[in-house]
Amino acid sequence: MRPTALLTRLGGGLVVLWLVSLLTFALLQLVPGDPAELVAGDSATPARVAEIRTQLGLDRPLVTQYLSWLGGILHGDLGRSVFTGDPVADAILRAAPATLSITFVALLIAVVVGVPAGVVAGLRRGSWLDRAVSLLATVGIAMPGFWVAMLLVLVLALALNLLPATGYSPLGEGVGEWFSHIAIPATALGLATAAELARHARGCVADVLERPYIRTALARGAGSAWLVRHHVLRNAAIPVVTVLGLQAGRLLGGAIVIEMVCGVDGLGTLAINAILQRDFPILQGYVLLSAAIVVVVNLLVDGTYSWLNPKVRAS
Repeated sequence: MRPTALLTRLGGGLVVLWLVSLLTFALLQLVPGDPAELVAGDSATPARVAEIRTQLGLDRPLVTQYLSWLGGILHGDLGRSVFTGDPVADAILRAAPATLSITFVALLIAVVVGVPAGVVAGLRRGSWLDRAVSLLATVGIAMPGFWVAMLLVLVLALALNLLPATGYSPLGEGVGEWFSHIAIPATALGLATAAELARHARGCVADVLERPYIRTALARGAGSAWLVRHHVLRNAAIPVVTVLGLQAGRLLGGAIVIEMVCGVDGLGTLAINAILQRDFPILQGYVLLSAAIVVVVNLLVDGTYSWLNPKVRAS
């Protein structure tokens, strides 16, 4: 990717993040309930609520509140939690490793399982292997992730006692402990994505095999293995990469439900608690972080396009 194209995409990503911050702030103002009343609790007299609103800055005009929050973001300050008073950045940094670990391993499972299965099915169109992969992909897409997570907990954790049922162990405490705690949620989250990737990879490979230049190369005596390596896989990879980029954002959102099922204190648990407590600074920070991750993934997808397709690189 050329430097000018990279700068253009970075600028577009910053605009997206600004729009996300604006929409998030505006929509949260429509949420019923007053955070000051929740903080006051049983002592929620009008005077006490007004005092808390002043302390939290909620009595200022909405435009002033937004500009103050946006100015803090530009200086690396996401604000403070309404209830605990802790910096939002610290709360997110404590919760992010669990969610990002689950999402990363789920994405890895999806790629390792889904893409090869789809490629093999596409190369063996009409065979029993193709039908089996298509059937399993359909079943995988149809199964809800939270149901798969509960099933894995019942079988692997409670019945066989092979993996812990709940909790999270940081990577610094050992790779084995870390992986054993995220294996169930990551598998439950990654199976549906693997099924989706398998379907797309199968369709893309089958479509490329029908292209005229592939038939011409076969008629001229090109070897099937060489043709698959140098032409079929490379051309079929572009749509699969697109789907993979879209699925990365869905995995991050799907981790919220999986974390609740598996008892993992990650970003999902943090967001749910913030919703229940009307802790708007935490929610705003969570949404902004999720948007930033999606923007970075899209930049990586654009870079992969340039590597796979010389025409994109030239443009």
